[in-house]
Amino acid sequence: MFSIGLASNIASETRDHPRARHPVDSVIRQPTAVNTFMPLRTLLWLVLLVLPLSARLAQAQDNAQAILNMLDYVSVEYPEFVIDGKVVDEEEYAEQVEFSSQVKELVAAMPAAARHQALIARADELAQLVRDKADGARVVMLARALQHELVAEYDLVVAPKTAPDLAAGARLYQANCATCHGASGNGRGPAAEDLEPRPTDFTDRARASARSVFGLYNTISLGVEGTSMPAFSQLTDEQRWALAFHVSTFSAEPALIRSGEAAWRKGDGRAAFPDLAAVVTTTPAEARGSGVGNDAALAYQRQQPQAVTAAATASPLDFSLTTLAHSLEAVRSGRRDEAYRLAVTAYLEGFELAEPALANRDRDLLKRTEQAMMTYRNAIRGSSDADVEAAYERAVELLQQAKAATSDGTLSAAAGFISSLVIILREGLEAIIVVAAMAAFLVKTGRPQGMRWLHAGWITALLLGGLTWIISSTLISISGAQREVTEGVTALLSAAVLLYVGFWLHNKSNAMRWSAFIREKMAGTGEQVGVRAGLGVALVVFLAVYREVFETVLFYQALWTQAEDTGRSAVLIGLGAGALALVVLAWLIIRFSVRLPLSLFFGVSSLLLAIMAVVFAGQGVAALQEAGKLPLSPLDIPAIPLLGIYPNLQGIGLQLVLVATIAGGWYLMREQSRHT
Repeated sequence: MFSIGLASNIASETRDHPRARHPVDSVIRQPTAVNTFMPLRTLLWLVLLVLPLSARLAQAQDNAQAILNMLDYVSVEYPEFVIDGKVVDEEEYAEQVEFSSQVKELVAAMPAAARHQALIARADELAQLVRDKADGARVVMLARALQHELVAEYDLVVAPKTAPDLAAGARLYQANCATCHGASGNGRGPAAEDLEPRPTDFTDRARASARSVFGLYNTISLGVEGTSMPAFSQLTDEQRWALAFHVSTFSAEPALIRSGEAAWRKGDGRAAFPDLAAVVTTTPAEARGSGVGNDAALAYQRQQPQAVTAAATASPLDFSLTTLAHSLEAVRSGRRDEAYRLAVTAYLEGFELAEPALANRDRDLLKRTEQAMMTYRNAIRGSSDADVEAAYERAVELLQQAKAATSDGTLSAAAGFISSLVIILREGLEAIIVVAAMAAFLVKTGRPQGMRWLHAGWITALLLGGLTWIISSTLISISGAQREVTEGVTALLSAAVLLYVGFWLHNKSNAMRWSAFIREKMAGTGEQVGVRAGLGVALVVFLAVYREVFETVLFYQALWTQAEDTGRSAVLIGLGAGALALVVLAWLIIRFSVRLPLSLFFGVSSLLLAIMAVVFAGQGVAALQEAGKLPLSPLDIPAIPLLGIYPNLQGIGLQLVLVATIAGGWYLMREQSRHT
C-alpha cells in the first residue's frame, strides 16, 4: 500500500528545504483530479490498523484446532455417558455440556466467512442437543458434520505434508505413552491404577470407531483439560502425526488390514481416500457408511499412509479422476458443499499441474477439459443431480483423453524446451512489463539511485517466492486453493496500485507546469530518492513479481518430473532462453521509453500501467474463482489469458468497470487541465 503515494513522493522528495511541505502536499495542491486519491499517511494508518489482523488470524487458527478437538471429544465420549436419554456419569456429562458450550462460543469468535452464521447455528444446535440429552447418534452425526464444515469453510490444514513414519511413531509411543496407556495400548500401563479418569484403551474398537487420526493428533497436541493427558507440545508436528497414526492402528483387525491392502492394490477405495486429508479426517464408522470396503481401505491406509501419498502423486490426472469420483459420491449423498470443495481440489491439485505437458501436446483438449471441469463445479452449485452426473461424465471423458495424450509420462527434448520457454515467458511477461516501466520512470526522471529499491523489490519477491515453495514442500501444507487465493489477492492489490500510478502518470502528461517543475528539480537533486518513495518502488515491483513466482516454480516442478535426463537439459535451456528474452524485453522498454518526450513518456506509461491493471484484475478474479472463493457465471466468449480475459461475467464485469473508470478519470483530468 505504500506505493499508492509512490509517484508523487519520487517527484516531491526532490525538495530538501527543512520547511518543505509534506511530500504528498505538492500533489494534493495541484488543481487536478489526483486530489481524489488517498494520501500516503492515511494509507500508513490503514497498514497499522491491518497489522493486528494477522495476529487475529493466527489466533483463529488456534481456536479452530481447539474447536475440532472438542468436537472430536464430544463425538467419542458423549454416547458412552448418555444412553437412551439418561445420564450414566454426571461428572462426564457435565464435561460434555461444558465442551459443547465452548464450541459454540469459539465458533462465534471465528472470523467472518460466507457460512459463519450457519456454522454458529449448527454449534448452537449441538449444544442444545447435549443439554437435552439427545440420542448419541444424532450428537455424533452433528459434531462430525460441524468438523467437516469448519475445515471446508476456513481451508484448515488437517493433514501432514508427507506420510508419517509409523516406526518412529512406535518408538515415541513407548517413550511417552506406554507408562499410562500400556505397551499394547490397552490403557493398563504401570501408572494407570493411580489415574482418574483411567487412560484411554486404544484397543476398544467401539470407541476407536468414532475417532479419527486427526482427533488423535489434536489430543496429542492440546492434551485433555481436567485429566492426566498432557499436551505434547515439545514434540514436532511430524512426530505428533507419526504418534497419532501409530495409536490409530491398535484397534485394527489384521484380517481387515489384509483385506484393505488387497482392495487398494486393485484400485478400490482410492476414490474415497484420494489423499492424506481424507484418511486422517474419516472415522472407521464413517468409512463403513460411505461404501463397501472403505473401512478396510481406511484400516490399511492408517497402517501404510505412504501408499496414499504415492497414489496421489503418481499422476496429476489420476488424482483428478479419483478426486472427482469422490466428489460425485458426495453429491449423491447430499453433501454438495463437500462435493464442490473436492471438485476444486481435483482441478488445483491435479489437472493444473498437468497443464504444461498437455498444452504442448493438445492445447485445444486442454481448454475443453478446463471448461468441462468448470462446468461440473458450477453444476454442483445449483443444478439437478442428473445435470451434475452429465457434467461429471463429460469431465471424466476429457480427463481420460488428456491422460491418453500424455500417457508416455515423459517429455522429449523439444517438448521440454518449448514447454519451459512458454512457462517462463507467459508467467514473467506481465511482471517484466511493470518492472521495466518502473525502471524507465526512474531513469527518465533522473533518479538512478532509485534502481536499488527496484532491484530490492524483485530480488525479494524471487527469494520469498522460492522460500514459500520450499516451506510448502517440506514444512507445512499449502493447498492449491490457498495458492490461488494468494495469487488472486496479490493480483487485485497489484491492479489497484497500478491503477493509481497510471492515473498519476496520465495526470502529469497533461500538466506542463508540473513537468517543468520536475525538470527544474532534476537538475539540482537528480540522485536523491527518499526512503518512503523507495519503499513504494520496491513494493510495486514486489507485488508484480511475487504473484508469478510460486505458480511458476510449481509448473517447473511438474515439468521436471515429466522430463527424462535429456529432456531436463532442454527444460533448463528453455528456462535460460526465456529469462534472457525477458531481460531483452526489459532493456528495450527502458531504452526506448527514456527517449520519449517527457509528456509523451508519462502518457505512454500511464496507458501501459492501466492496461496491466485491467489484466491483473481479470487474472485475480479468475484465481479466486478457481479457488472456489468467488461465484462463476460462464460467458460464451473466447478466453485470452495473456490479457486477463476469461469467459465469465464476474471477471469481465470488473474489467469493464475499470476501463470505464480509467476512461472517465482521464477525461476529467483533460477537462481540468484545460481550465488551469
